[in-house]
Amino acid sequence: MCKTTEKPELNFDTPLFNYDELEQQLNDYEANPEGYKHDGPSIISVRQGIRAGRAGSVAVGGCLLHHDQVISENMSKANAPYHRLDLHAEMVLLNELEDRLCDNKTPKMRDYTLFTSQEPCPMCLARICCSQVGKTYYVYRDAKSIEAGDQTNYERLPEGFKLLGSRLVIEEADCSPKLKEIARQVWLNSIDHCVDEWLERY
Repeated sequence: MCKTTEKPELNFDTPLFNYDELEQQLNDYEANPEGYKHDGPSIISVRQGIRAGRAGSVAVGGCLLHHDQVISENMSKANAPYHRLDLHAEMVLLNELEDRLCDNKTPKMRDYTLFTSQEPCPMCLARICCSQVGKTYYVYRDAKSIEAGDQTNYERLPEGFKLLGSRLVIEEADCSPKLKEIARQVWLNSIDHCVDEWLERY
Protein backbone atom coordinates (compact mmCIF):
# COMPACT_ATOMS: atom_id res chain seq x y z
CA MET A 1 0.00 0.00 0.00
CA CYS A 2 1.41 3.39 -1.02
CA LYS A 3 1.90 5.60 2.04
CA THR A 4 3.28 8.69 0.32
CA THR A 5 4.12 10.12 -3.06
CA GLU A 6 6.85 12.34 -1.63
CA LYS A 7 10.30 11.60 -2.99
CA PRO A 8 12.45 10.19 -0.15
CA GLU A 9 15.69 11.90 0.73
CA LEU A 10 18.82 9.80 1.18
CA ASN A 11 21.76 11.79 2.44
CA PHE A 12 25.32 10.68 1.77
CA ASP A 13 28.65 12.26 2.61
CA THR A 14 30.18 14.55 0.02
CA PRO A 15 33.21 12.91 -1.62
CA LEU A 16 36.54 14.61 -0.99
CA PHE A 17 38.16 13.50 -4.28
CA ASN A 18 37.04 12.89 -7.85
CA TYR A 19 37.70 9.75 -9.89
CA ASP A 20 40.92 11.09 -11.44
CA GLU A 21 42.34 11.93 -8.01
CA LEU A 22 41.27 8.60 -6.57
CA GLU A 23 42.76 6.69 -9.48
CA GLN A 24 46.03 8.52 -8.87
CA GLN A 25 45.90 7.60 -5.19
CA LEU A 26 45.36 4.00 -6.19
CA ASN A 27 48.29 4.11 -8.60
CA ASP A 28 50.51 5.67 -5.94
CA TYR A 29 49.63 3.05 -3.33
CA GLU A 30 52.15 0.22 -3.02
CA ALA A 31 50.51 -3.09 -2.23
CA ASN A 32 51.69 -4.66 1.01
CA PRO A 33 50.62 -8.32 0.83
CA GLU A 34 52.78 -9.24 3.81
CA GLY A 35 51.01 -6.69 6.00
CA TYR A 36 47.61 -6.91 4.32
CA LYS A 37 47.07 -10.23 2.57
CA HIS A 38 44.14 -8.99 0.45
CA ASP A 39 45.72 -5.83 -0.92
CA GLY A 40 46.14 -7.26 -4.44
CA PRO A 41 42.54 -8.27 -5.22
CA SER A 42 41.27 -5.25 -3.27
CA ILE A 43 43.16 -2.91 -5.62
CA ILE A 44 41.66 -4.70 -8.62
CA SER A 45 38.18 -4.38 -7.14
CA VAL A 46 38.50 -0.66 -6.41
CA ARG A 47 39.91 -0.03 -9.89
CA GLN A 48 36.88 -1.77 -11.38
CA GLY A 49 34.71 0.38 -9.12
CA ILE A 50 36.20 3.52 -10.68
CA ARG A 51 35.42 2.09 -14.13
CA ALA A 52 31.81 1.51 -13.09
CA GLY A 53 31.43 5.02 -11.71
CA ARG A 54 32.87 6.61 -14.82
CA ALA A 55 30.47 4.54 -16.94
CA GLY A 56 27.51 5.89 -14.95
CA SER A 57 26.74 3.03 -12.59
CA VAL A 58 27.16 2.68 -8.84
CA ALA A 59 30.93 2.67 -8.41
CA VAL A 60 31.46 -0.89 -7.23
CA GLY A 61 33.80 -3.43 -8.78
CA GLY A 62 35.21 -6.81 -7.98
CA CYS A 63 37.14 -9.86 -9.06
CA LEU A 64 36.98 -13.64 -8.82
CA LEU A 65 39.79 -15.94 -7.74
CA HIS A 66 40.19 -19.67 -8.21
CA HIS A 67 42.74 -21.23 -5.86
CA ASP A 68 43.94 -17.66 -5.13
CA GLN A 69 44.53 -16.85 -8.81
CA VAL A 70 42.52 -14.01 -10.39
CA ILE A 71 40.36 -15.43 -13.18
CA SER A 72 37.95 -12.54 -13.79
CA GLU A 73 37.38 -8.90 -12.93
CA ASN A 74 34.38 -6.72 -13.65
CA MET A 75 32.12 -3.93 -12.44
CA SER A 76 28.55 -2.94 -11.68
CA LYS A 77 26.38 -2.43 -14.78
CA ALA A 78 23.19 -1.57 -12.93
CA ASN A 79 22.70 1.95 -14.31
CA ALA A 80 24.66 1.98 -17.56
CA PRO A 81 24.53 1.56 -20.48
CA TYR A 82 20.86 1.22 -19.42
CA HIS A 83 19.04 0.14 -16.29
CA ARG A 84 19.68 -3.50 -15.42
CA LEU A 85 19.31 -3.20 -11.69
CA ASP A 86 20.17 -6.84 -11.07
CA LEU A 87 23.66 -6.34 -12.50
CA HIS A 88 25.54 -5.38 -9.38
CA ALA A 89 29.26 -6.17 -9.59
CA GLU A 90 28.80 -9.39 -7.61
CA MET A 91 26.00 -10.51 -9.90
CA VAL A 92 28.03 -9.78 -13.04
CA LEU A 93 30.96 -11.83 -11.75
CA LEU A 94 28.81 -14.73 -10.58
CA ASN A 95 26.98 -14.75 -13.92
CA GLU A 96 30.35 -15.12 -15.65
CA LEU A 97 31.40 -17.90 -13.30
CA GLU A 98 28.18 -19.86 -13.59
CA ASP A 99 28.28 -19.54 -17.39
CA ARG A 100 31.82 -20.92 -17.26
CA LEU A 101 30.68 -23.82 -15.06
CA CYS A 102 27.45 -24.50 -16.96
CA ASP A 103 28.36 -28.11 -17.78
CA ASN A 104 29.35 -28.97 -14.21
CA LYS A 105 26.37 -29.68 -11.96
CA THR A 106 28.43 -29.91 -8.77
CA PRO A 107 31.45 -27.61 -9.07
CA LYS A 108 33.63 -27.14 -6.01
CA MET A 109 32.54 -23.59 -5.33
CA ARG A 110 34.55 -23.60 -2.12
CA ASP A 111 37.65 -23.20 -4.31
CA TYR A 112 36.44 -19.78 -5.53
CA THR A 113 36.79 -16.42 -3.83
CA LEU A 114 34.80 -13.29 -4.66
CA PHE A 115 36.16 -9.83 -3.90
CA THR A 116 34.09 -6.67 -4.10
CA SER A 117 34.91 -3.04 -3.33
CA GLN A 118 31.77 -2.57 -1.19
CA GLU A 119 29.89 -4.78 1.23
CA PRO A 120 27.38 -6.78 -0.87
CA CYS A 121 23.76 -5.76 -0.59
CA PRO A 122 21.17 -8.28 0.69
CA MET A 123 20.17 -9.22 -2.88
CA CYS A 124 23.76 -10.08 -3.78
CA LEU A 125 24.31 -11.88 -0.50
CA ALA A 126 21.29 -14.09 -1.15
CA ARG A 127 22.83 -14.99 -4.53
CA ILE A 128 26.20 -15.65 -2.89
CA CYS A 129 24.59 -17.98 -0.34
CA CYS A 130 22.75 -19.90 -3.07
CA SER A 131 25.84 -20.10 -5.29
CA GLN A 132 27.95 -21.45 -2.40
CA VAL A 133 31.04 -19.51 -3.52
CA GLY A 134 33.45 -20.35 -0.73
CA LYS A 135 34.76 -16.95 0.33
CA THR A 136 33.55 -13.40 -0.18
CA TYR A 137 35.58 -10.39 0.94
CA TYR A 138 34.59 -6.74 0.68
CA VAL A 139 36.99 -3.80 0.85
CA TYR A 140 34.69 -1.30 2.52
CA ARG A 141 31.60 -1.50 4.68
CA ASP A 142 29.56 1.66 5.23
CA ALA A 143 28.62 1.27 8.89
CA LYS A 144 27.07 4.76 8.91
CA SER A 145 24.55 4.33 6.11
CA ILE A 146 20.84 4.20 6.85
CA GLU A 147 20.77 0.49 5.98
CA ALA A 148 23.86 -0.39 8.00
CA GLY A 149 24.84 0.02 11.63
CA ASP A 150 26.02 -2.63 14.04
CA GLN A 151 24.77 -5.52 11.92
CA THR A 152 26.30 -6.53 8.62
CA ASN A 153 24.03 -7.11 5.63
CA TYR A 154 24.62 -10.84 6.05
CA GLU A 155 23.45 -10.70 9.67
CA ARG A 156 20.21 -9.08 8.51
CA LEU A 157 19.39 -11.80 5.99
CA PRO A 158 16.40 -14.12 6.61
CA GLU A 159 17.37 -17.22 8.56
CA GLY A 160 17.05 -19.52 5.57
CA PHE A 161 19.71 -17.63 3.63
CA LYS A 162 21.98 -17.54 6.67
CA LEU A 163 21.66 -21.33 6.92
CA LEU A 164 22.62 -21.63 3.25
CA GLY A 165 25.63 -19.43 3.95
CA SER A 166 26.66 -21.11 7.20
CA ARG A 167 29.73 -22.80 5.65
CA LEU A 168 30.86 -19.72 3.76
CA VAL A 169 33.32 -16.97 4.65
CA ILE A 170 31.73 -13.53 4.16
CA GLU A 171 33.72 -10.77 5.79
CA GLU A 172 35.70 -7.58 5.42
CA ALA A 173 38.90 -7.88 3.41
CA ASP A 174 42.27 -7.78 5.15
CA CYS A 175 43.51 -4.76 3.22
CA SER A 176 45.03 -1.38 3.98
CA PRO A 177 42.87 1.32 5.63
CA LYS A 178 44.03 3.54 2.76
CA LEU A 179 42.37 1.22 0.24
CA LYS A 180 39.20 1.12 2.33
CA GLU A 181 39.00 4.91 2.27
CA ILE A 182 39.66 5.05 -1.47
CA ALA A 183 36.86 2.50 -2.00
CA ARG A 184 34.55 4.63 0.14
CA GLN A 185 35.36 7.79 -1.78
CA VAL A 186 34.90 6.04 -5.12
CA TRP A 187 31.44 4.85 -4.08
CA LEU A 188 30.46 8.29 -2.77
CA ASN A 189 31.23 9.81 -6.16
CA SER A 190 28.48 7.71 -7.75
CA ILE A 191 25.73 7.10 -5.26
CA ASP A 192 23.86 10.44 -5.35
CA HIS A 193 23.26 10.51 -9.10
CA CYS A 194 22.40 6.79 -9.20
CA VAL A 195 19.82 7.16 -6.44
CA ASP A 196 18.38 10.20 -8.23
CA GLU A 197 18.03 8.14 -11.41
CA TRP A 198 16.18 5.39 -9.56
CA LEU A 199 13.79 7.80 -7.88
CA GLU A 200 13.03 9.57 -11.16
CA ARG A 201 11.59 6.27 -12.43
CA TYR A 202 8.57 6.54 -10.06
